[in-house]
Amino acid sequence: MYCASVFSLVWIFINGNSAGEKTFQANGSEGDFETSKATCSQAGGLLASPRNSAENTAIHQIVVRHNKKAFIGINDIQTEGTFKYLSGEAIRYSNWAAGEPNNGGGTEDCVEIYPDGRWNDRSCNEKRLIICEF
Repeated sequence: MYCASVFSLVWIFINGNSAGEKTFQANGSEGDFETSKATCSQAGGLLASPRNSAENTAIHQIVVRHNKKAFIGINDIQTEGTFKYLSGEAIRYSNWAAGEPNNGGGTEDCVEIYPDGRWNDRSCNEKRLIICEF
């Protein structure tokens, strides 16, 4: 058991980033929004949901490392234009790219983070890097 714990800590240190009390991790796998949420839940975490600049930066660094856009745990599925965390709480921090959110095509209810750290609303059916928070 000790070896597994040490291995887990090493894996987190190598592949994860921390901000405050949270650790963010990705193993390179991708999924749509629902798959991403389920994957993080099965691992004992949540889909990464930045609540401040430091957390956004930690997630951004993982996106850059993998060179892939990633979904974050924010959406406006319930009410168009009202973005909330998975808990249902309204977002207080945001980092939208210029002109976003724009609900392009009327089907963009989920939020992805670009390699520059900015956010874009995107169709929930796209496949993106899965980043979980613990």
